[in-house]
Amino acid sequence: MGLSFLSPAALGLAALVALPILAHMSLQAPKTRVPFGAMMLMERVVKRLRRRRRIKDPFLLLLRLLALLAIIAAVGGARWQYEGGTPEFGGTGRVVLVVDQSLSMSLQDRGSSLLSRARDDASSVVRELPPGTSLGLVAFSDDAVRLTPELVADQNLVLSRISDIEATGGTSNLKAALREARKLLGGEPGEIMLFSDEAGPVMVADARSELELVIADGSAVIPRPVKAEPPRNIAVSSAVYGAGIEGGVVSLKVTNYGPDPVEVSCTVLLPDGQQVPIFIDIPAEDVGEERITVPRKADGGVGEVRCDDTGLAGDDVRWFHLPRVGASQVLVVDGDPGDTPSRSEVYFLERALSPWGGMQSGVHVEVVPPAGLAHLDPEVHSVVFMANVADPRTPGPKLVDFVRRGGALVITSGSNLSADRYNAALGSILPAPLRKPKALAASGELGQPLMIPEAGLDIFEPFSRSGRAGFAKVRARRVMLLESYEDSADVTTLLSYEGNIPALVERRVGAGRVLFFSSTVDFDWTNLPVEAVFMPLVQRMAGWLGGESGGQAARLHAMVADKVRVPLADVALEPVVTGPGGSAVASRIEGAVLLFDADEPGPYEVGLPDAPPLAWVAVNVDSDESDVRVYQAVAAAEAELAPEMFLRTIELGRPLFGGGLVFLLLQALIALRRSE
Repeated sequence: MGLSFLSPAALGLAALVALPILAHMSLQAPKTRVPFGAMMLMERVVKRLRRRRRIKDPFLLLLRLLALLAIIAAVGGARWQYEGGTPEFGGTGRVVLVVDQSLSMSLQDRGSSLLSRARDDASSVVRELPPGTSLGLVAFSDDAVRLTPELVADQNLVLSRISDIEATGGTSNLKAALREARKLLGGEPGEIMLFSDEAGPVMVADARSELELVIADGSAVIPRPVKAEPPRNIAVSSAVYGAGIEGGVVSLKVTNYGPDPVEVSCTVLLPDGQQVPIFIDIPAEDVGEERITVPRKADGGVGEVRCDDTGLAGDDVRWFHLPRVGASQVLVVDGDPGDTPSRSEVYFLERALSPWGGMQSGVHVEVVPPAGLAHLDPEVHSVVFMANVADPRTPGPKLVDFVRRGGALVITSGSNLSADRYNAALGSILPAPLRKPKALAASGELGQPLMIPEAGLDIFEPFSRSGRAGFAKVRARRVMLLESYEDSADVTTLLSYEGNIPALVERRVGAGRVLFFSSTVDFDWTNLPVEAVFMPLVQRMAGWLGGESGGQAARLHAMVADKVRVPLADVALEPVVTGPGGSAVASRIEGAVLLFDADEPGPYEVGLPDAPPLAWVAVNVDSDESDVRVYQAVAAAEAELAPEMFLRTIELGRPLFGGGLVFLLLQALIALRRSE
């Protein structure tokens, strides 16, 4: 904002303002003469002369000065500049309309959505443009799409395409939209009219480089913002399952983007249909947090958190992964009960699996004698620990079927084991046939130490480098040997004693697994129960083997419009993708990866017919799109890059010249009247 001149040199005439001032200060003849003859009157005469030299008629002088200055400013071409609104549109005859269809444009305000208001405004603009104007249309969210392949003069076509624009769940990619608009203009000057709420922390900032290119082409972006006053929105910004009492906890974060504190009603829906209602108090423009205890028994899958909000519905739901808890019971078979509980074979194993009794998250332990295997139920039990069980022949067929159906079996050794009986009953699922026990140390000696496991094995993933070093403190005095075998895709040696004596060996059997531990889980053959690695190893085994529904289904996260990549263990598989609501989703396989587009939020399942899922994918909207506040207006960013586009100019030459003449006339009339 400021005053400028077309001919600054003309301002030199301003020196003429001294003439009226000098004229008013000059001596004027006195109207009366007073004779005097005494020198004593000189002092009085000097004072009277001083009064005569003072400026007379200051108002008349002011009028003359204003008249002179106004005429000089008019000759200099004075003009007034100030920051105005958006540039005018339609002048170039080439207009591209850009309509925001991102998630935030679904915000409801005064009975309608921002997108519907944007469509109406865009349609009005098209109708106001003079006939023959070349028009283009671009819609954008995560990406931008040209709805007219080139500039067209058919207003009806553009109006029809505008009415077809629908909101998506994506983010506001203004940069891509401006790029497509520039392509439509073909590098020639034109106007890009933007219909958007301009909301979000990064929308305008990310598009700044493209905005510079638009200006460099001689074009202008003319914003037509559509906004709620004030913007309000409640969004579920985070939902994460974690360990805790009972069946664990779901930690929630709900964000209030409005100017007032609110109380929000939310519901946590678990994959098996269980619901947990809650209320969350959220301060203005802040985050409310809540922790929801999951019941001790809950199926695994993708759960959701849903909150009540009348503003923007697309972000009121958030999907999260939930492992199978509680219902995935661990059956522990005690093959050597002992005469007291502490001398039981499974005393340490039971406490490692459930250190807080029935409150342990995700594991519900059921301890039975060998006869209790008759009650093994694949729909209830996920993992079976057989600790020093003498004869598995009777429950053998049931155990084999349990493993083949996706269950997990852990066999620990002891003096009761018979290699012949195990080979006969479970030989089809054992990692290798059992041979016989072998002493690794004499009585009273510490025994053979374990070697530190490899970091790349999944079962040891939770152990840090120093944590894995703790395995070297485990020593065994006696072990059950296995027949010679080689590691393969189905059989893996997870732990070994020094001398490469197998300690923990895994075998995959279809969707199930069998782990064989060559020593005991009490003090008979080893010191393992009192070492620091015992409890985390046992708990990791339980969760790794069957703590989650669908066996070892991958659990992935994605955002709307992402291209989801699901690794495939077997490239021969041809899984199908099921989207929200059970709809089929198109997919393709590239190498050992399955690819599909997540076009809408919700749970996606990847799997084979009549088989446990290979992967769960929880797809959510981007939290940035939930922020409906404006951080920087497009007009402000454009004004920083090209300030002249947003300046308004008022030419002051004629008004000043006319004002100068008026001042001259007024001073002449006043001077004439006073002279009379």
